Amino acid sequence: MTKIPLPTIGEILQEEFMIPLDISPVTLSKKTTISLEQIDHLLHNKLVIDADISQQLGQVFHVSDNYFLKLQKDIDSRK
Repeated sequence: MTKIPLPTIGEILQEEFMIPLDISPVTLSKKTTISLEQIDHLLHNKLVIDADISQQLGQVFHVSDNYFLKLQKDIDSRK
């Protein structure tokens, strides 16, 4: 049986939220207190989402404050 590759948090953030809503990393940084460098690290899976980042992303993308934190934990548990 062929396994379906597990998406990364960066892929989900970009493909499911940023691209459909036409939000660039620069715009996301301006709408939050997350630095552009941190956003770049998130998109390239070099930074793990914490509660503060999850809350800020949740506010921008109109999902619960812990949505991205739970998503990160789910991805980590499946690895």
